[in-house]
Amino acid sequence: MSRRIGIDLGGTKTEVILTEENVLQEVRRRRVPTQQERGYVFIIEQIAELVSEFQNMCDEPPVIGMGIPGSLFPQTGLVRNANTQCLIGKPLKKDLEKLVNSPVTIENDANCFALSEALLGAGKNHTMVAGVIMGTGMGGGIIYEGKLWKGQHGIAGEWGHSSINVDGPSCWCGQKGCMELYLSGTGIQHRYQEKTGFFKNVREIYESYEHHTDQAATKVIQETMFYFGRAMANLIDTLDPNIIVIGGGISNLEVLYSDGVRQTAAQLFNPELQTPIVKNELGDSSGVYGAALLAGNTL
Repeated sequence: MSRRIGIDLGGTKTEVILTEENVLQEVRRRRVPTQQERGYVFIIEQIAELVSEFQNMCDEPPVIGMGIPGSLFPQTGLVRNANTQCLIGKPLKKDLEKLVNSPVTIENDANCFALSEALLGAGKNHTMVAGVIMGTGMGGGIIYEGKLWKGQHGIAGEWGHSSINVDGPSCWCGQKGCMELYLSGTGIQHRYQEKTGFFKNVREIYESYEHHTDQAATKVIQETMFYFGRAMANLIDTLDPNIIVIGGGISNLEVLYSDGVRQTAAQLFNPELQTPIVKNELGDSSGVYGAALLAGNTL
């Protein structure tokens, strides 16, 4: 059986793993800063270098899968809707395949996350799993009966760019008040800076909230829980999945699973919230495992 290479291209970091056919049997792993400010060519050349290193460790060509913070437009193969904006409009699949001399399956990173958690992690044994990533950006994926559901336009689960405030701030996608602006790590940091004129990262904001040392931090986290509840209630009202699995850096904030769940129940179109809203089990490796699972598939 062929070994697998999984690539998780994120806004902040890029991770590449080499596994056996069973993706949980890991052979080697490398993680590097994405450095998206250095541009598209730098990003793909860095990935190709890591892939080449792993290819040289295999007796036969490994299959390769990759998760990206966006998706490929089916008609052209060009990247669209990418949070890492230097990828937009680029023939990523074609360029990377040329550099590594091998086919590469490319899928949205949130879909990779949802698949790995549905098959290997917190969503095991559930018929419909909704995966939500709240990290540098925000996205999601839907798994039904163990398979990725992409939808008519290939954007199923992309509720990060559904608006929850049409009079809200402008988003890079061209809309206003997208959930990503309120629920991603970047969005939380921006809202704190707007209130105070000072920058804190999410961990610092959350620690100030926990220790009651910063009124602005408390306000931002409370607002975030309200918007989280609205987002999850909208998701359940529309899709009614068996479980929602949260990923990304924001998934580590324990308040999501207490106040965030209470806010969801309060805004749900049902008298009782029965849907488990849980933290992922595979940590920040969920995306890269999902990319390895998809490797070799024709999507």
